[in-house]
Amino acid sequence: MSSITFVRATLADIPLLQTLAREIWRAHFPGIISVEQIEYMLDRMYATEVIDKEMHAGTCWELIRDGEDAVGFLSYSHDPTAGRLKLHKLYIQVERHGQGLGRASLNHVMEIAAALGAQEVSLFVNKRNQKAIRVYERAGFTIAESVINEFGGGFVMDDYRMAASCRK
Repeated sequence: MSSITFVRATLADIPLLQTLAREIWRAHFPGIISVEQIEYMLDRMYATEVIDKEMHAGTCWELIRDGEDAVGFLSYSHDPTAGRLKLHKLYIQVERHGQGLGRASLNHVMEIAAALGAQEVSLFVNKRNQKAIRVYERAGFTIAESVINEFGGGFVMDDYRMAASCRK
């Protein structure tokens, strides 16, 4: 794990983020959500203008690298008023699952949250994504609520909001 680094993504990294998102989503999410929903969400969440807008609005995107290889990415934003850091995205190449990258990524996010003075880190995870839920629970996250949101195109996001207290 010593070669794992987290590198802030820039506008020039958007094509790499998009490539990773397509690869990871298409490998991980069939069986959790439909292929049609996967493609719909990829088109809307990872469009160049969407990522660009998020970066300019203060959402931090980071590449997860193993040496020189990008093996995943994450994004988060801090709401100082709420005392919360929201983890928007954490995706790692499927073939790299089970190697401690998820744990390392969550530890990294918790350290950032604590440094920013956040009391909590929260995230949303699909209720059928049991693999991710187990990773989050092992990292100290608990289910705070069940949430169903319309996503558009006739699709919904049937999620748990999970939260963990920051370690100071």
